[in-house]
Amino acid sequence: MSTTLPLFWHLSSASKNERLDASVKLISALEHFQSQKAAPAPSAESSDDDDDQDNMTSKFKDNLDLLNAQDVSYSIRRLIRGLASPRESSRLGFAVALTEVRLSVSHFPCHLLNTPQLLSRLCTVTCSQVMGLIMDSTKHQGSMKGQEERDILFARLFGISSIIQSGLAVRAKPIPNSSSSENSASSLECYDQIISSLLSLGDEKSWLRESAWFTVNLAVDALHESEVAWKEKAVEKTLHTLFTTHSIWSTEKLALTLKLQDFFPERNWKGYLSPVFKNTDILSTGNLATVAKILKVL
Repeated sequence: MSTTLPLFWHLSSASKNERLDASVKLISALEHFQSQKAAPAPSAESSDDDDDQDNMTSKFKDNLDLLNAQDVSYSIRRLIRGLASPRESSRLGFAVALTEVRLSVSHFPCHLLNTPQLLSRLCTVTCSQVMGLIMDSTKHQGSMKGQEERDILFARLFGISSIIQSGLAVRAKPIPNSSSSENSASSLECYDQIISSLLSLGDEKSWLRESAWFTVNLAVDALHESEVAWKEKAVEKTLHTLFTTHSIWSTEKLALTLKLQDFFPERNWKGYLSPVFKNTDILSTGNLATVAKILKVL
């Protein structure tokens, strides 16, 4: 890890160019280490006596180390932890390394125009693994101060966004050389956890609501364009969560509903929208008074 450790420092740089350059170098190095990782041979279960230096559960640690090079599994955990760092631009830099940034600024070097993303490059991690690490590293502690609480909430939001934007949340390809029962990169359970976690973030803090619902939109877009086997079930669960479990209406939910109706017009919208709306066409004359009330609540 001596070759990658210095790069983590530059991920926190105030300079965008320096952060992106460090991200490119880090992921290039990790791809090299991963290419040299031999496929795991069948063996007995890992010992429970291993130290968990990252304070994560052994389940997540063992699964990562099984198919990934040591530098790769270490970097994933460190990047996730770094999302909660208040130092300089750590959250931005670490999120870039986990997901992607597409730049259109002409004066940027060509090699930075499409910054590589770690989660999308790795075919040896699962959505549930990364989601578990994010949730575990962003647990709320009773002794936390206001700024510390904000840091972990933003870390959770950035981490979930990285899972979605990297494509890991709806990746259809199985994990290669995996002998475990969990050999699929994504799952209905993990996708449902993503939606529920984002809605909880939006409900917990009003200043996070817009960003949380924006990320829900990203998840819905990803699901709509995906070809996962559990897509239909995910649509049903998402609609149930949004309109039955989460019954409160907001401007963000109104906008998402219009998108969902466009994506899935054949669904039972009368059942989902009543009794709040008289007509399934939200923008119809009969619904305008209700829409106006929702828009006034900012």
